Amino acid sequence: MNVKNISPGTKVNIELVHEGRKYTVESTVLTQYSDGVLITPVVCNDKMIQYCSEASMSYTDSYGKLRSFHLESISPIDFSGSLFHVAQGSETVKMTNNRKAERYKIQRIAHARVGNKIEQKVLINDLSMRGISLIVGKSSKAYVIGDEVDLDMVKEDGFSHVKISCQVVRKFKIDQFEAVGCQLINVSTVLLDYILGVKKQKEIEKANRMFNEDVV
Repeated sequence: MNVKNISPGTKVNIELVHEGRKYTVESTVLTQYSDGVLITPVVCNDKMIQYCSEASMSYTDSYGKLRSFHLESISPIDFSGSLFHVAQGSETVKMTNNRKAERYKIQRIAHARVGNKIEQKVLINDLSMRGISLIVGKSSKAYVIGDEVDLDMVKEDGFSHVKISCQVVRKFKIDQFEAVGCQLINVSTVLLDYILGVKKQKEIEKANRMFNEDVV
């Protein structure tokens, strides 16, 4: 999620270092502005800051979840004759479990939509009960850490669909291909049944391999 997607009127806390001292400043998001948001002036020690290239922003959403953002810049702007600040940055997401659940390689094509962006084809490399990795190739720039992604994958039978919602937590490469790692959001019964089915099939294949090796 980008800061520009924060709703106008949201109260946020900004943590930054100014002139060698740490500050926590409360501000209010006014509106989306270019690639960021227009916010009420950030003031430290009774002075409006001129520019900051390293800061963090946080707020608690309507569901009680703390949302945290890394700010790449806070810069002043004269807006209709008054001074404000423009903040730019993206949400930071912590991977609390590092995907310790067993992964199953499936390599299935899926249609992906990130926010209101154009739908794109991706390759689901593997998935587990907690996460999923996607090979996105040249579309890598469309995926920002913190973004929520909706996937539509056709199952192996060729007509049944599995809907998957996830959140981007890291970007990396699989061989020479650009990829993203995502944390699953609200695992549906359809997705759960699919993962359990894949798990069962992998166990059968493993058992068959072990049997064949014993025979040989």
